[in-house]
Amino acid sequence: MKSVIKIIGVVLIAVISAVSCDSNQSLQKYYVDSKENNEFISVDIPASILQLKNTEVSEEVKNTLETIKKVNFLALQLTDDNEALYNSEKLKVKNILKNSKYKQLMRMNMGKGNVSVNYLGEEDAIDEVILFGSDNNKGFAVVRIIGENMNPNDIMKISQELKLDGDSAQLQQLSGLFSSIK
Repeated sequence: MKSVIKIIGVVLIAVISAVSCDSNQSLQKYYVDSKENNEFISVDIPASILQLKNTEVSEEVKNTLETIKKVNFLALQLTDDNEALYNSEKLKVKNILKNSKYKQLMRMNMGKGNVSVNYLGEEDAIDEVILFGSDNNKGFAVVRIIGENMNPNDIMKISQELKLDGDSAQLQQLSGLFSSIK
């Protein structure tokens, strides 16, 4: 009887250890690791440069804008020299987004490319929206909109009313990056 209890105890400890040591890479870790690679283009956009075009919007939309903390942009441009890197990195992102904690809102197949929109959190209180787009001729991009208790309906309304502060250094840096992409 004592040996059965020992075996059950060892198995229980092994199961708990296996579950607590999640070997799946998070999107945050992937983003941080990729920023260190010169092949990637990465930009962090603080919420302070996001403004509304029309100030006559509902309080809900204004409140939702206040729930956005920052936007992370990560892209890998496909070139003749980095096709293997492109394919392996695209597969890494797809595998990360297959994790059950990322819930899919939308997916579009556009022939040569795909776009998926995923989120973390609850349907009525989203903490992160992830846009992943890839084009087999140009590369891929991952955009993370990080916030707290964001409402998906209001996020859609914001996308139509949003403008960026054109004088900000961050936006000028982003514009410079986009102009360097072929």
